[in-house]
Amino acid sequence: MDKQVFPLEEKYTTVGRTPANGIQISDGAASRKHLLIKNVRDSYTLVDLGSANGTVVNGARVKEWDLAEGDRIKIGKTVLVFKEN
Repeated sequence: MDKQVFPLEEKYTTVGRTPANGIQISDGAASRKHLLIKNVRDSYTLVDLGSANGTVVNGARVKEWDLAEGDRIKIGKTVLVFKEN
């Protein structure tokens, strides 16, 4: 399994299939712009951008989610794990 770290340094970070995203994932089940992670005063909120296949956090399909340490974000077969510094 290929592990990568993606620092969330911007106020808004998009995640999706295309290179235009802050985090690009190579997963055919991901939408071009799949979700947005908002960073407001070191609090992070995930927002699904109307993706075709949805976003799952900790086993539940979500439209919006306040992220916490260890949350597992599933996009298709790709799993991202949220880590706080």
